[in-house]
Amino acid sequence: MTSRRFIASLVLTFCLGALPAAAQEPSGAGLALGVRGAFGIPVGDAFNDLSLSDTFGTTVAPQVDVSYFFTRQLSLGAYFQYGIAAGPGNECADSVNCTSKVLRFGIDLDYHFRPDGFVSPWVGVGVGYEIGSWEFGEGAENTRLELRGYDLGHAHFGLDLQLTRSIAVGPYISASVGQYDKLSARLGTVFEENDRDIISDHKQLHVWIQPGVRAQFRL
Repeated sequence: MTSRRFIASLVLTFCLGALPAAAQEPSGAGLALGVRGAFGIPVGDAFNDLSLSDTFGTTVAPQVDVSYFFTRQLSLGAYFQYGIAAGPGNECADSVNCTSKVLRFGIDLDYHFRPDGFVSPWVGVGVGYEIGSWEFGEGAENTRLELRGYDLGHAHFGLDLQLTRSIAVGPYISASVGQYDKLSARLGTVFEENDRDIISDHKQLHVWIQPGVRAQFRL
C-alpha cells in the first residue's frame, strides 16, 4: 500500500469513527416555541397618584415566545403577552360592556443551568413595551383610557421539568419595572385627547409581578 493510500484510509477511518461521537454531542442550537400562562399582580402607580391596581387590576396573561438557542444553555427570544385585566376597581367582571387589557411585548435573554438534567433551573432578563387600556360603554358614548410606555427591565426565574430532550414544563416567576409616558382618553362626546405625553412630574414607576407556568418545545 502506498503512503498516499494509507493516509487516505487513515483519514476515512477517523471520520467514520467520529460520526457516533458527533451524533451523541449535538450543539443544542436551534429554535424553541414557548407557551405561558401567568397571573399578573400590579404594584405602584400608573401615573400621577392613580394606582395601577385601580387602573387595570390583576390580569390573567397568556403569552407566546419564540427563542433561538445558541447552545443548550443560552437563548435569545421575542415574546408577546395578552393580559386580560380585571378593570378599574375590578369592575369589568360585572359589566357586560367593559373590556380591559394589558399587552406586553419585547425580547428576553435566558440561561439554563442544567439543560440535560430532569430539573433544570433557568434565569432571564429582558426589556419591552407595554400598552394598557380599558373601555366602558358602546359607540360614541363610551369612556376609554389607554396608557403606553416602556418595560424598562424585567427578570424571571423558573424550574423546568425536562419531560423529553425537546419538551420542558415548569413554574416560573417574573417581575418587571415599567413607566407609562403616553396617554389617550375619551369621555363620550364630551372629551377626547389622543397621544398626549405624560408630563415628567406625573410619570411613575410601576411593577408587574407574575407567577405562572411555561411549556417550551425545542424544534
